Amino acid sequence: MSGSFLAVFLTTMVIATITPGPSMLLALNHGISFGWRRSLATAWGNVVATALQCLVSFAGLGFILAQAAWVFTAIRWAGAAYLVYLGCRLLFGPVEAIGAAAGEEGGAPRRSLFREAFFVTAGNPKAVLFFSSLFPQFFADGQLTTGKAAVMLGSTLLTTFSCMMLYASAGHRIQGLFRRPRFRTVFQRGVGATLVGFGAGLAWDRR
Repeated sequence: MSGSFLAVFLTTMVIATITPGPSMLLALNHGISFGWRRSLATAWGNVVATALQCLVSFAGLGFILAQAAWVFTAIRWAGAAYLVYLGCRLLFGPVEAIGAAAGEEGGAPRRSLFREAFFVTAGNPKAVLFFSSLFPQFFADGQLTTGKAAVMLGSTLLTTFSCMMLYASAGHRIQGLFRRPRFRTVFQRGVGATLVGFGAGLAWDRR
């Protein structure tokens, strides 16, 4: 496997992954609220869901999702409902102070952060279709070898983890701004509204 292949593949994945979306917004919010160390659980939740989506794509189930409209629709609506739920919780729930939540001992349990990130990522069936469309572009001979699949999977997961932690670390660095109650309130409500918007868009997107 050539270095140019890996460079092109990594560049493609970085551009596709780092673009702001529900998962990255969640990582940013967790970084602000709980700090970058606790947000490692968020990144791992995203990585596990992404790994499953990649394996589904390698197994050829992306084609099945594309053909079985009801499967795609069911996953899409479940994911949309979860995004709306998270958004409404931020929109209408109490605004928590940063302080202890960002410390190593305080804040939400890591399993909760992992679970939120996992379901936000897994609830987007288009990821399977995306991987199913992207991966074949890098099969020069039309064949998928175990070695190439391992490199592509490893590169995808490394990119996903790195981008999630980049957002979480950025959130951690600007925690000072969010110690101001008004700023924190506006941000939390804004994130909530954005997640609701993502959920509505996912539910009604017919493409």
